[in-house]
Amino acid sequence: MKFAKLFLFSTILFSVMNCAELFQSQDKKDNNDALFALLLNAGCTVTDVSSPSTGRKIDFTACRGDANAALAASGFSSSSVSLSGGLVGTGSSSTVYTNASSLSSLGGDKKASIEIVYVLSQGDSSLDAILPSTTNLSGPGFHILPTTVNKIATNGTNSALGTPRTWSSSVSAEKTLCLEVHQESGNAHVFGWESACAAASRGTYQFEEDGVAADFGGDRIGLRINKATVKSITIYSSNIGTAGSFQ
Repeated sequence: MKFAKLFLFSTILFSVMNCAELFQSQDKKDNNDALFALLLNAGCTVTDVSSPSTGRKIDFTACRGDANAALAASGFSSSSVSLSGGLVGTGSSSTVYTNASSLSSLGGDKKASIEIVYVLSQGDSSLDAILPSTTNLSGPGFHILPTTVNKIATNGTNSALGTPRTWSSSVSAEKTLCLEVHQESGNAHVFGWESACAAASRGTYQFEEDGVAADFGGDRIGLRINKATVKSITIYSSNIGTAGSFQ
């Protein structure tokens, strides 16, 4: 019986490895990683949400198996991250991005919406949330710091928002932000709330800037995790914000 189980496992593994030779593009490589993850029963807890709009929540505190395998099974590609009470990154090379389109609207200009729960571990920690992102983590978004959040514009540069928001240092403390980006007339309208999305006043933004020059070449969600831990991310399939210019 043991020999039969070993033979069956070896046959499945051999078949998956043979299939891997056919996967040349990045998307096909991602699919191959997911197959390996399923074989190893790896993954993170994913639940559907309905408030304030529909989406899915990925809980990085409840993952099984190796970090790369668990993330692949949950729909992410990753580099230089680990799992320890959440998704842990140590520098600019610690990145993840979704393997599939993660826009919060279909048709017309691009929009993306997330809720992120995180902990910055040091005074020089940062967390980039790029939405929508390319697989190279290029695109508009947010550069999160211990006491504020900046915008990310063309070429990945970050600077203060036109309507900024500051808070007491969040080093070593769990914090939640609701973040959204809309493509409007070729530029980005970036905005958000210092709260969970379900608690946000959807018609009034706590921090924002319109007309931000940005590259909209992607349709993923990307994170760059510098000395920080991401506890969870919720990716919404429809808009949170209701104020401002919409196209």
